[in-house]
Amino acid sequence: LTALGNLAATLHELGRQVEAEQVERRCMEAHEETLGPDHPKTLAVMGILAHTLGKLKRHLEAESLHRRRLEAMERTLGPEHPDILPVLGSLAATLEAEGRHGEVEVLERRRLEVAETVLGPEHPETLVALGDLATTLGELHRHAEAEPMERRRLEASERVLGAEHPSTLVALGNS
Repeated sequence: LTALGNLAATLHELGRQVEAEQVERRCMEAHEETLGPDHPKTLAVMGILAHTLGKLKRHLEAESLHRRRLEAMERTLGPEHPDILPVLGSLAATLEAEGRHGEVEVLERRRLEVAETVLGPEHPETLVALGDLATTLGELHRHAEAEPMERRRLEASERVLGAEHPSTLVALGNS
């Protein structure tokens, strides 16, 4: 299994995404057979495959895998576990690529709510979720709603990470 994963990573580095996708699919199937469909390693490989499918513009397939992964993680870890935050973000990014902004907003609000609950309102991951939601609201032309979120993100980022931190500078550029 490790050899398959290493081969897929090498193919990615070579820019051979189609071949990487084929190897990742084999790797995911092998993980499902040997470790089970809900095993953390299986779910990690599933996320890598979904990311590759997104790069290949196969968004519906990527969405399906992200949703499977999210459901499995919620079932095994619970709906408010911090490990689901990146999965919510990946699913939202996939839906964003499909232009499904309304659905993205729902996911981003959930992601922010979970992050605030389990990590706190000023955790860096919470600030990323806040910024992503503000960006989505901007794309929905709801700038008046996005602005206070961008200000909150900037102020918290300056306080927690410092004025020169890369995340603070990104927040500064968005506010």
